[in-house]
Amino acid sequence: MVQWRQGITVAFGCTAVLVAGGTTGVRAAVPLAPSASDALPQMPEQVGADAGCTPASKKTVTPTPWAQQLLGLRRAQELSLGEGVTVGVVDTGVDTRTSVLKGRASGDGKRDCVGHGTFTAGLVAGARRDGTGFAGVAPRARVFGVRVTTDEGATTADAIAAGIDAAVRGGSEVVLVSVAYGRSSKRLSAAVASAARKDVVVVAPAGGGQQSGAPAYPAALPGVVGVASVGVDGGPFPSGREALPSPPDLVAPGDRVLSVGPGGGHFTGGGDTVAAAFVAGAAALVRAHDPGLSADAVVGRLLATAVRPAGPVPDPLAGYGLVDPAEAVSGVGMSTDADAGAVVREAGEGSYRVPEPPEAMSALPAWGVAAGTAVIGVLALALGVVVPRGRARGWRPGYRDEA
Repeated sequence: MVQWRQGITVAFGCTAVLVAGGTTGVRAAVPLAPSASDALPQMPEQVGADAGCTPASKKTVTPTPWAQQLLGLRRAQELSLGEGVTVGVVDTGVDTRTSVLKGRASGDGKRDCVGHGTFTAGLVAGARRDGTGFAGVAPRARVFGVRVTTDEGATTADAIAAGIDAAVRGGSEVVLVSVAYGRSSKRLSAAVASAARKDVVVVAPAGGGQQSGAPAYPAALPGVVGVASVGVDGGPFPSGREALPSPPDLVAPGDRVLSVGPGGGHFTGGGDTVAAAFVAGAAALVRAHDPGLSADAVVGRLLATAVRPAGPVPDPLAGYGLVDPAEAVSGVGMSTDADAGAVVREAGEGSYRVPEPPEAMSALPAWGVAAGTAVIGVLALALGVVVPRGRARGWRPGYRDEA
């Protein structure tokens, strides 16, 4: 179980749930995902298996998904909606017919047999619709979909490289590579380096490569933000996970996450490939709010404002912590020209953190304070009468007239 510093409280119905405790490190405690989402069709977590095309879902869920509540997306979206920013989604394609993406999704990946790319694109930029609480992190960002897989979802390092290049050429300021591969290549390294030179933020899953136990690429390459997933209990997902071959920079929800799929309807999905979408969306919010920030500065802000795991960072399972979109957008307590590599968050006014509740005062001390205040008031009144009279008599004793 990952322990956390810097408290966050989120409300589920009428219950406030502490998901990140005080500086001593309290276990995260997040409620289970809404039971309705358990009945939704499952989006494949691991692309590459020939399971045929994913049919449209006929089900939708009304409540706001737990992951959105955990990340405080409504607070972040008061400051930024991602407008004007293009996010490249390098995956299995993006179904541009999906209602929450319609009109804002383009690119060469318009057909999505597997559905995974549409699912992650929805997490990045899905618009809110009446009758459901689901929405993407940056609901007014544009999506540029690039398909780098076969219809079955298989890919290669060179195919991912070509996808990154295509997304950058398409004007993407943030590139989400929501597939992972177990090996790198010269072309993939060159594509990541080229994106960095062109001031593009690249985000990818820290695990989930098609070769078990191998580092996940491109997340293992320098300059890529690697993301791992946490579950509804606040711990690493899947449960019992050990240190990854390519340690993450950040973590985000990756368990029973709700999003959209090809043809419409809601699905659930999970894993690092899903968690990475939340971080890419947060990067889009920051870039829209502060367009003058460089890609390095955007990444630095995401790391600096994350909810820290207890202990030294980066943590082998949690990196610099749980992404916090609202804090990343606001940049509370951070200088705009701060070193992008700095990951120590300064305290400042206007923080979106829920403040610690004031210490309750018992009835006995309260009455004591009230009584003391009354005594002081009486003494002050008495002195206001006695002192002038004493001065008038030269402080000689006075006598009462006899009747």
